[in-house]
Amino acid sequence: MRVEKFFFRFRLWRERPETALISSFALVIIGGALLLMLPLSNAVGRTTGFLTALFTSTSAVCVTGLIVVDTGTHFSRFGQVIIMLLIQAGGLGIMTFTALFAWISRRRVSIQSQLTLRDTFLAKTEAVSLRRLLLFILSTTAVIEGAGATMLYFSMKDPAPGGRLFNAIFHSISAFCNAGFSLNSNSVVPFHTSIPVMGTIMLLIIAGGIGYPVMLEVRSHLKAPGHAGHWSLHTKTVLLSTAVLIFGGAFFIKLGAPQFSIMDALFQSVSTRTAGFNSVSFGHLPHAIMLVMILLMFIGGSPGSCAGGIKTTTFSGMIVVWKDWLFGGSRKRFFKRRLSSDTIRKIKAVIGLASIWILLSFTALLYTESLIFATDPAAFQDLLFEVVSAMGTVGLSTGVTPHLSGIGRVIIILDMFIGRVGPLAVVTALLNAGTSRVKIGYPEEKIMIG
Repeated sequence: MRVEKFFFRFRLWRERPETALISSFALVIIGGALLLMLPLSNAVGRTTGFLTALFTSTSAVCVTGLIVVDTGTHFSRFGQVIIMLLIQAGGLGIMTFTALFAWISRRRVSIQSQLTLRDTFLAKTEAVSLRRLLLFILSTTAVIEGAGATMLYFSMKDPAPGGRLFNAIFHSISAFCNAGFSLNSNSVVPFHTSIPVMGTIMLLIIAGGIGYPVMLEVRSHLKAPGHAGHWSLHTKTVLLSTAVLIFGGAFFIKLGAPQFSIMDALFQSVSTRTAGFNSVSFGHLPHAIMLVMILLMFIGGSPGSCAGGIKTTTFSGMIVVWKDWLFGGSRKRFFKRRLSSDTIRKIKAVIGLASIWILLSFTALLYTESLIFATDPAAFQDLLFEVVSAMGTVGLSTGVTPHLSGIGRVIIILDMFIGRVGPLAVVTALLNAGTSRVKIGYPEEKIMIG
């Protein structure tokens, strides 16, 4: 049976594919939590309660990297393998779903799903079959992660050959999927002076964060230079915004902490947007760097990738809209192309709803984490950092995660889940609302603004 026919047999895929995405992620998270609770998954003398297992599983599937127990010491090798597989499932899952949705959007399905999937995951995928898309995603992932694991194996220093191999594979998958999980209690701080290790992890993070539509288009241009047509606005926007954010973020991080090496500044700029690895201690960072990192985490990576956040394309579109607001223009131009009114509406909605959710989550934590404030009156920025990190599926933390209350952990779990699958649901809801029939019209009236 062809792949297309297999998926089209299910009504959920035809009518509400975004619901299939959300329910599938939820089922994988619950299954992973149950596996992590098994005695076989825990190190000798360790046990994992349901909330801790659920938090870890959600963090892995949503490729976030926030942890409440140390991955390298709390879990056995079996448990670490489970976490690695959950990371791979979460990273591949979002890209695979994107491929399926891009294909479904071209079929005779509900109008709202067609509009949602085509407009949300545009790129030159119209002429590519679902089978080719899936094979491209799987083969590209295997090649990149395999190459990364090989480089890390020869770059990481570990006296135990078996341990070094597993470390290399684990960190390669975690980096490409932008998960930020590490078997070291202090992430990749022990390797911050190793250019091969840092460089490899950075390249893996960037590759996993630009999205499969961009990689597919780049491959087409490399295979047939001059015959692949013009570069799409999506690809040009992703590549330019990624470069600007990487080097711009590194500049401001280095400016705020001159003691950081250039490699540390570059690495944290790359990792902060979605990956969650840290090569320096986050215990006492200057407030300016904390603010820069919060902004980078809020933006995140690119659509159709392993990354979270509002996405680079949303950020770029926001800059275009703001430019017109500030200078009185109305053309919304970018790379000699004009953004559609529907795109602008979705940009505003995604940014607005993400900001509102972060504000609500942060406010809730201010009420539930009174014990943290009792020991650290300056925990205000730590909790804000934590919420944005969870919502952007980044995984960086100032160290407050293990000290969260039960309710606080549930809030962060919801942040990670919504940050991972929420954008698609938001866009779908907007388009569904846009196609609803208005039966009653009310007269307009102005209010004073400003």
